[in-house]
Amino acid sequence: MSIECTVIKEIDYYMESIELLFRIINKKYYQNLKMDLLKRTDEKKKAVISYQLDKLSFIQEEIEQKTDVNNPLIKFYFTSFISENICIAKILYQCVRHSTFSGNKNEVIHFINKYLSTIKDDNTLELSFDDVDLRTTVYENNKTVSFTDRISNLECEPAQKWQLLELIEHSSKHAEILYEILEKTVSELKKQEIILLELKETATEYWIEYFKQHSFYKLMNSFYNIKEDSYPSKPTLIRTQIMACNRVIFYGNDENVGDYHILDVGILFDCNYKVSKRQLSNQELSNGLKLLSDPSKFEILCFIRNKKAYGQEIAAELKLTTATISHHMNTLMKLGLINIEKSDNKVYYQMNKEAVNYLLEVTKNKLLED
Repeated sequence: MSIECTVIKEIDYYMESIELLFRIINKKYYQNLKMDLLKRTDEKKKAVISYQLDKLSFIQEEIEQKTDVNNPLIKFYFTSFISENICIAKILYQCVRHSTFSGNKNEVIHFINKYLSTIKDDNTLELSFDDVDLRTTVYENNKTVSFTDRISNLECEPAQKWQLLELIEHSSKHAEILYEILEKTVSELKKQEIILLELKETATEYWIEYFKQHSFYKLMNSFYNIKEDSYPSKPTLIRTQIMACNRVIFYGNDENVGDYHILDVGILFDCNYKVSKRQLSNQELSNGLKLLSDPSKFEILCFIRNKKAYGQEIAAELKLTTATISHHMNTLMKLGLINIEKSDNKVYYQMNKEAVNYLLEVTKNKLLED
C-alpha cells in the first residue's frame, strides 16, 4: 500500500523566524556551519552547499542588524533551554509545528494555550525532553501525578523548571509576547523573499520529483533503516525547512499519533541522508548516551539485540504498555538505533548494531582523542 505524500510549497514565516532568531541569539552562524560541512562533503556537493549557506548567512546578517540581541525578552524566548536545540519559543510553538493547523494570530494563540493547558491539566501525562521537543507519555498503570510534581521530576535545573512551570501556567501571555517579537522579524524576513523562494523552490522541486519515482517507504528506509511497507499508511506532509537547513525531524511513528505524518527536511539534505551515519554533535552524543542509560530503553535494546520482536511481545516481556514501547521506539528510531520491519501485519523491531557501535565509537573518539 502506498502513502500519499504532499510536499508543502508555502513558506511558514513564523516557523522560519523562530529558527533564525534562535540561531542569532545562540551565535549558531551559517558561515561556521559552512566551514564545518565543507570539511566532510563530497567535492561535487561543495558548490551547492556553499551557495545555499552563503545565501542564509547574508539573511542572518541582515536580520541580526535589525534585531536587538540584548533585549531581555528576546533573550528569554530564544536562548538555548535544556538542550542546545530547544528554546522557550520553540516549546510554545511546538504544537503548531507538530500539526497542520493554521490560522490568524488569535486562533494560533488559542491553539497554543489549549495545547499547553492540556499538558497542565492532564495528570496522566509524564513530561520529558528529547533533543528538540517537550515530550508527553502516559504514565504506567493509570498513575497520576500533579502538574507541579511532573515539572519537578524533569531532568533540568531548578530555575529551568520554574521557567517551564510559569510558561505553561501563563501560556496565552507568553504567546502574545512571542507574536509581537515574531511579527517584526517576519516583516524583515519577507524583504528577503526572493532569496527564500529560490531556496525553498529548489528543495521543494527536488522532493516533488523524488516522490514521482519513489515511495515514502523507500525514503524512510534510507533515513531510518525502516524496511519498506513497515510503516502505518497515513498521508504524509513533507516540509522543506530553510533556516533549519541541517536538520531532519519526523513527527509520528505509530497508529496512535494523529492521522498523518510530518517530515521536516532541511534544504541541505537529499535522499542520501542517513540518520545513523550523520556527523553527531556533542549534544546528540550526550542524548544518545542518555538513551542507553535509560533502564527501559536499555532493556529493550538488550531484548532485541539478536532477534526481531513486535511491540506487544516486547511490552509483555518488559511489563510495559504498548504505548510506552511505541514512545521508546520513536526515540530510538530518531537516532537510528533500531531497524523496523513489517511482517504478517505486525511491526518488528531489532537493534541496529552498526548504529549502536557507531554511536559508541564516536563517543570513544571524542573522549579519548589526543
